[in-house]
Amino acid sequence: MSNVFTFPDKPAAPMGPITARWEVVASYGEVGPLRVALTRRLDMPPGFIHVAVIGTALITIEPVTTLPDDANGRAIADFTGPAVLRAIEHAEVEFVAQPEAC
Repeated sequence: MSNVFTFPDKPAAPMGPITARWEVVASYGEVGPLRVALTRRLDMPPGFIHVAVIGTALITIEPVTTLPDDANGRAIADFTGPAVLRAIEHAEVEFVAQPEAC
């Protein structure tokens, strides 16, 4: 496979853990093990909020959108969060109806 993929060399020294610290500002709801929430990163400069999908036990956090941390950004987040939650609910219904599609 080396003729198809070029794999990077391993780093000489092991890299330290890269962790992002998140604060949940508001929760829009849960579907199964997933939660959609308004979050803020604590390890980055302030000024942004994120609508994110949070996996089981806060192991995975996937930002869906990043918005300014002001009244306009919060208003957009309050429309976006429920829409993301509804999309996940629709996907769950479709996967249950057709498990072979998973």
